[in-house]
Amino acid sequence: MDFDVPSLGRADGPSLASRLRWRLRRPFYGAYYAVTRANHERELVATRKRVGDATFRSYEPLLRHGDDVLLERLLDAVAPGDVVYDVGANTGVYSLAVAASHPDARVVAFEPDPAVRSHLAANVRVNDFANVAVRGEGVGDETGTRRFFRSTYDELGSFDEARASAWEARVRGTVEVPVVTLDGLVAAGTPPPDHLKVDVEGGAAAVLAGARAVLESARPTVYFEPHDESERRAVADALAPLGYEIRTRPDGWVCTPDG
Repeated sequence: MDFDVPSLGRADGPSLASRLRWRLRRPFYGAYYAVTRANHERELVATRKRVGDATFRSYEPLLRHGDDVLLERLLDAVAPGDVVYDVGANTGVYSLAVAASHPDARVVAFEPDPAVRSHLAANVRVNDFANVAVRGEGVGDETGTRRFFRSTYDELGSFDEARASAWEARVRGTVEVPVVTLDGLVAAGTPPPDHLKVDVEGGAAAVLAGARAVLESARPTVYFEPHDESERRAVADALAPLGYEIRTRPDGWVCTPDG
């Protein structure tokens, strides 16, 4: 079973019908996140999940995003020894699936929300995945510190207050978090990515702006979940001049470098 928080402003914006469906589901979302937080924090029950041929355990009650076409494309493309950056890892379904299906790959998972990051770390720990490194920085276009808005719906946490309170969620606190650029990270010695997954609630353009040298030299495949039309345009404008071909999928973009 799977469910998704609707993305903010897709294409022409959410329809009245989708908003009504969301209102009906809202009590379920609130209860789900409460149960999920308690299960992760107490590390009570980690159920077995299957994605493709891989299995792993997770304290997330449901296999959220496990049937994403974007994840399927990523798993098909990873080769032994590849490095995968999961920017906006949340509780880790992409990172866990890659680690389980490709034990020779290395995953670097970024999650700036401290509480959600602890859930991600618990999921990595229960699987004893030595090939996943969990990092607490946000990723952007410059190094520094930024205010992060934590949301009552954990998936919507963002550096943008409006996004953290979308779909009738509420901001439930703020925290100052360090922000790095991928160019700076690689220059400091972290292996460059062969695959770069980006799902950061409207911040993808900033992630790519801070990764221009990496995109030019390492030429990773980029897996991107768009959240609105302006973000689509910004990402296309960032990747097209670098020779990336963009293929749209039902739940995101797969962007491959020429050559």
